[in-house]
Amino acid sequence: MTKSICLFNHKGGVSKTTTTFNLGWGLARLGHKVLMVDLDAQTNLTGLVLGFQAIDDEKMDAFYSNRDILTLGPIVRALIDGNTPDEFLRNERAKVFKTGHDNLFLLPGHLDVSDLDSQISVSLKIASGIPSTRNIPGNLPKILSLVAKDMGADYVLYDLSPNVGGLNEVMLMSSDYFIVPTSPDYFCLQAIGSLEKNIKKWHREIKRFKEDNDFESPSFSIKNEPKFIGAIQQRYRPRNDKPATSFQTWIDKIRDAIANKFVPSLNQLNLVIEREKIESLLNGTGLTPFDLAHVPDFNSLIAISQQLSKPIYALTDQEIKSVGKVFGHAEETMIRSRDNFNEVFTALANRIVELTK
Repeated sequence: MTKSICLFNHKGGVSKTTTTFNLGWGLARLGHKVLMVDLDAQTNLTGLVLGFQAIDDEKMDAFYSNRDILTLGPIVRALIDGNTPDEFLRNERAKVFKTGHDNLFLLPGHLDVSDLDSQISVSLKIASGIPSTRNIPGNLPKILSLVAKDMGADYVLYDLSPNVGGLNEVMLMSSDYFIVPTSPDYFCLQAIGSLEKNIKKWHREIKRFKEDNDFESPSFSIKNEPKFIGAIQQRYRPRNDKPATSFQTWIDKIRDAIANKFVPSLNQLNLVIEREKIESLLNGTGLTPFDLAHVPDFNSLIAISQQLSKPIYALTDQEIKSVGKVFGHAEETMIRSRDNFNEVFTALANRIVELTK
């Protein structure tokens, strides 16, 4: 059965898209078939996967015009035009895009996603009064789950945009699990409190929407039961393999806000994974619930990664040397850093597998 995971934080600049790509590749390396879905109208995940091709207008036009590749463009247009998910898939022969890893696939994003976002937001509010709109909110999560099922995906990762619109609401509340990427700063700390309030609000809205429109069947695509499995603390500068003091301060504050406010609040709605499960898994790692991983800045490795459209931990020694144009001590430092990131993301991927069993 396909397991769906949202990566979401309505604060931007927390490396959400990069984390989606790195986690997807990590799960693929473990032998799992993974579909990444770019649900951000800015299509950053799509650009990350396509690499330098994504800055060439002619190549991108050819990419989106290729009828053999399924993107969110025709999906969005079909749903806005009133087609059902089953109708669309009966007539669709295009396949999702294969990335640089044989087990990792991408459903590319599209600017028109923002149009569907607006339609979903309105429909959630008026469906009980205008029954013809009642199916709109559930159609997107349904069609995406059918695409993932059709290709035999073990995991589908949803990369959401940094906002609190209707599309993000229905996608997060239809997922099995969600992860919150964070960065060590004041605004991200504030975002944790805001995120807690918004998820509780979404849960109430979806509950009311389902009740008012008779969508109580367990098969309805918006289950309204996503489980929070943890946060990923990242984008800090290390010192002696640990976060520098100024970053550690914010990491501690964000961890405390998650543990003492975010988790207890969502626990009341049964939207958090069992604490005993994550405590057992993190025992002896130096991490505490609900920290899934600590990921420092990628520094100069990120440029090589983006040029080759692969995670930094998957770069070969030769790629680091030739593409990075480094040698001697600089080369050794980058290779050592690559190896450290490899340990971090391998452990993270394994934790996700265990937590979602």
